[in-house]
Formats: sequence, C-alpha cells, structure tokens
Amino acid sequence: MTSQQIIQSNLRRLERRILPRCELDTQVEVSLESRGEIREYSVKSINISMRAIELSCGDALIQAILAQSTYPHECEVSFSIPGQSKEYNFTTHVVTHRRLSQNEYQLVLRFCEMKKSVQEKLLDGLTTIQVARTGPAKAMSMAS
Repeated sequence: MTSQQIIQSNLRRLERRILPRCELDTQVEVSLESRGEIREYSVKSINISMRAIELSCGDALIQAILAQSTYPHECEVSFSIPGQSKEYNFTTHVVTHRRLSQNEYQLVLRFCEMKKSVQEKLLDGLTTIQVARTGPAKAMSMAS
C-alpha cells in the first residue's frame, strides 16, 4: 500500500465523508465581479477537501458575493499549500455561508471543472499535509 493510500484510508476512518477535509491554515486570495467591478479579498482558509475549501472571512466579502447578479454566485480563489511551491487557482461556486459573529463568517466554496492533472497535484498536497501532521510512521501504524 502506498503512503497516499494509507493516508486516504486513515482519513476515511476519522471522517465519514466521501472526500474528507484536511485542516489548512493559509492565505487565500478571492476575486469576484460584484456590481460591475472586480473586487479582491485576502482571507484565511479553515479546511480543504478535493472538491471544496472553507474560508474564514468578513462581512465585506459576503456582501460582495450576495450583490452578484448571477446565480450560482461565483468567485476565483488562489492559494498555495504550505511547504509547496505550486499555486492553485480555481473558479468556485458558493455552497453556503454562515455568520459566526457580527463580522465573522464561514464560507464554503466548491471547485468547478478541475483538470485531472490539477486534481492529482491537489491530492498530493493534501497527502503532504496529513503526513506532516501524523508523521509517516504513525500513518503506517494506523493502517495496519
């Protein structure tokens, strides 16, 4: 069994989702067209899966998203996984947003049209995150 398969197996044991989430604390740049102009926001990620990313953001980004005339609401995100040089750029659709406090929200964005090569690189990146957190020896012992 490869380390990637071991990580995926361990993730499935910990979480019942088909595509488990990995904690990811990194800067994410979000850009979108709202009211006829391009707006850019810098926010923090909370977690990521192969299909979506969850962000921590303020009221300004949520209001810009809700002001979009198109549905589903769409925005562009770019980020990199710590320890990797690759920058990921995705078009996303807004899945949901949840208000946590007066100016703090959680925003879930689903990746659209991901090429297989990008999907494989993202999977490698997520595997790297898990190995860094659990360590390869622990990942191996958890698999047996």
